[in-house]
Amino acid sequence: MSQLLSINQWVDPEITVIDEGRSVTFHIQDCFDFHGYDAVGGVVLGFRLLQAVQRELNHGLPLSRRAVSLFTAFPGLGARDVFELVTRMCSEQRFELDTSFEHPVALKGVAGAFYFQFTYDAKSVELSPIEGAPSADFIATGKASKDPNASKELLAHWTNLKHELANTLLQHTAEQVIRKL
Repeated sequence: MSQLLSINQWVDPEITVIDEGRSVTFHIQDCFDFHGYDAVGGVVLGFRLLQAVQRELNHGLPLSRRAVSLFTAFPGLGARDVFELVTRMCSEQRFELDTSFEHPVALKGVAGAFYFQFTYDAKSVELSPIEGAPSADFIATGKASKDPNASKELLAHWTNLKHELANTLLQHTAEQVIRKL
């Protein structure tokens, strides 16, 4: 069974935001502590997406924590918890989810699609993970895992794939694993 890389192997593991005039820094580990370890791939994906937003919409400078909003077709709770922890966008109604939304090049997910349109300071960017992260096997296995009669072997494979995705995302910067659509 796979597991997460050791913390000293994580690349670019922090993001800083501005909240009421002061800097607040979050580490990927903070996100795992907030969400847990079930959706590890989604947790790291959410973190890398916010880093990409910072690069794309604020020249790499810290974002104002409460000024980021999102329209997405991705229902993953790991990513959603990262968005909430770092920006408070869910509890402050700046998060909109529509799993039926289709984009011509956004990869379909286990449910919905890997489509993220972030808005910050009157600018928007459409983002998605790079092709292959997650893999076709990840998507197919994730869908199969929803079957109430899924085998223990399939569920173990699903857990391994989630860890593999997280490790891929942990080993690369947002610039390497997140693309503009």
